[in-house]
Amino acid sequence: MYRSPGSPSSVGRRSLLAFCRSLPHVTEDIKWGADLCFSIGGKIFAICDPKGGRRCSFKTTVGAFDVLTRRPGIKPAPYVGRYHWVVIEDPIAVSQEELEALIRESYDLVAARLPATARRRLRSADEEPRGYSRASSRRKRSG
Repeated sequence: MYRSPGSPSSVGRRSLLAFCRSLPHVTEDIKWGADLCFSIGGKIFAICDPKGGRRCSFKTTVGAFDVLTRRPGIKPAPYVGRYHWVVIEDPIAVSQEELEALIRESYDLVAARLPATARRRLRSADEEPRGYSRASSRRKRSG
């Protein structure tokens, strides 16, 4: 899943990044100089190593946090474990399918906690026809 390039599992890592990028309204950027962060509405839901490393962090529910952190290769994430973030340190700790489901759950948890105005903005972006821009629909006032 997160093995170095060229290993059989590197395809799984690429598909994980593609999965994160495929979720609606996701943005990505490098934060803290070394972490590839995936966000919804400006709030991070997953953090990966941009250089192809094995680590991946994400938010989870209280119950899932307890279950996951009892498994070998999964620990509370540094600094944010108290907010129910975990870090996958061992690539065989979870299957590709389970990891995608966990990241989707993280995405949903973070999106649900966005401010109401941000959620409305994301919903309205889904409803606007392609090519439509609020700025282009405004009429210029003649003075």
